Amino acid sequence: MKSRLLIMVLFLGLGAVLVGWIYESQTDFRLDRSELKIPDNIDYFMTNFNYKVMDEAGKLDYEFASPRLEHHNLGDISRIEQPFVQLYRGSDHWQIDSRQGEFQHADNLLWLSQQVVMQRLGENPLQVYGESIRFSPDRDLLVSDSAILMQSANSQIEAEQAVFDLSTKVYSLEKARAVYTHGKS
Repeated sequence: MKSRLLIMVLFLGLGAVLVGWIYESQTDFRLDRSELKIPDNIDYFMTNFNYKVMDEAGKLDYEFASPRLEHHNLGDISRIEQPFVQLYRGSDHWQIDSRQGEFQHADNLLWLSQQVVMQRLGENPLQVYGESIRFSPDRDLLVSDSAILMQSANSQIEAEQAVFDLSTKVYSLEKARAVYTHGKS
């Protein structure tokens, strides 16, 4: 009885393997996924990187970090996702966040766009909100050609354009509207 049962189980097992093999050979297993598109103009990319630049005295001048950077050899630019920039200027320390960035290597120019938030930390903190700001480290300038909103403890300023000269601490605003609150009311 046991040998018959063993032969029957063996026969059914071989039959199941044979049916599976026939079914598999007739089934088309092409998956419906699109081909991975790799742009041909990216020569390298980096993830979770931190880029630091020192000044002539060897002190940290500025740095930026990002979860992803793609360098495009066409135009020698790098596209940056969610850049976080820190500028070290004496007692003024600036932090800048945005959703997108683009670094133009030949001009040493960092464009920040989409929900840009600049914060000056220190004694007189200041926040600046805009959609597009460019940082020129060679000239020590932050420039916005689009509308910005500046807020501090007792003021709120809206301007159509702004230039922040970090070396002289002179901020130039065009077509500005300001509200100033003196003390507590």
